[in-house]
Amino acid sequence: MIKKIKSSLCLKIFLMMTCVFILLGIIMYGIVIKVMPNNYRTVTLSNYTEEIKRLVSELESETLEEGMNKIYDFCINYSANAQLKGIDTVYSFGENTDQNVTTQTISSEVTFTDSNENYILSLSVSENTVNQIMVVFLKITPVILLLIFVISIIAAQIISRIITKPVVNISNISKKLTKLDMTWRCNTERTDEIGVLANNLDTMAERLNETINELIIANQQLQEDIEKEKEREKLQTEFFRAVSHELKTPLTILKGELEGMVYEVGKYKDTKKYLKHSLKVTDDIGKIIQEILSVAIMKDEHFKLNKKYFDLANTLKNIYRKYQGIAEDKEIEIITNIQDTYEFNGDERLMENAISNVVGNAVIYSPKNEKVFIDFNDKVMKIENTGIHIEKEDLKQLFNPFFRVDKARSRNTGGSGLGLYITKTIFDYHKISYKVENTDKGVLFTIKLP
Repeated sequence: MIKKIKSSLCLKIFLMMTCVFILLGIIMYGIVIKVMPNNYRTVTLSNYTEEIKRLVSELESETLEEGMNKIYDFCINYSANAQLKGIDTVYSFGENTDQNVTTQTISSEVTFTDSNENYILSLSVSENTVNQIMVVFLKITPVILLLIFVISIIAAQIISRIITKPVVNISNISKKLTKLDMTWRCNTERTDEIGVLANNLDTMAERLNETINELIIANQQLQEDIEKEKEREKLQTEFFRAVSHELKTPLTILKGELEGMVYEVGKYKDTKKYLKHSLKVTDDIGKIIQEILSVAIMKDEHFKLNKKYFDLANTLKNIYRKYQGIAEDKEIEIITNIQDTYEFNGDERLMENAISNVVGNAVIYSPKNEKVFIDFNDKVMKIENTGIHIEKEDLKQLFNPFFRVDKARSRNTGGSGLGLYITKTIFDYHKISYKVENTDKGVLFTIKLP
């Protein structure tokens, strides 16, 4: 019970108000018992005094017999006892007073019109009424105390609820704060301290809600950044693993050939022949390293495009001319439909490299006697080579670093596998959309300029 009282403001106020009301009721009742008889006595005596003065004044104009009648009436009306005392005679009016009853006696000298004798009129007022009032008060004391107790409980209950209702509402609302629910509002029009508290809580809820939303957005951004960083680290790890694997093969070949020539083992005695081959392997390694450096430069956070306006249509024409000789060797026909000019704002060197990779792949990977279509109109560039298709699973990995469609990874049919990865990076920097898909004829690479 004590624990419940300590944890409830409403119950505390109820108990305190009940005790205060009961105490005040008892004190007020005690004051009434103490003050009322004396006050009644004083008021009654004052009234009797005034009435006696009035009676004496009237007796001055009355005969003895008339005066005695008036004295008798007065005694009946005011429950008093009277004594009219002359020189030789004494007249008594009213009942004899009990010796145990307290009385107040007022005496006055009276002269009647039919007598020259002076009489002494003594009027005695009984205080028995006051005592009766006290007895009544004492008898009804238990009832009065019960009423005080009941009324105090009811009044304390009502007042405690009225006082604590807004506080309880604010308390219930503030519990939602612990659950980070900032959608609640006190919505009060009070202007007192409780109203100020409610308004302050509303303001705090609004600011906390804004702060929490900002933190949520910041946390989401942080999570995205973390995921991007993890993905970047993963790509870097895969990239370096692929680099080491890609360089390992030509270096192993080069080392083997050099050792064979140094120790004149078998066919490697023909050093002139294999030195030329070693030189070619060295060139291949150099190309791989150059492509790796290109990727590293473009992936640097401080890398910026060297943008300027140039004729992209003319660049495309120069690119296909560069592969014209290889196409003729493979008896491949290049069919072009390129608009006269197209001014594009971008890095000319990188764009030439990217498109050159696409056109080169189309020519190199096409079988003999096939065709390569190059079309460029209305910001859309299409390069399609016939006679070949790419597996659906390979299409998804086509732009991954060091990925080659040739499962044997022969350098006679392909490069390092970084070409399309570099192309993708360059297009992404220029915000150019692109896709590769199989068609009925072959493979189509579509480039859409912004």
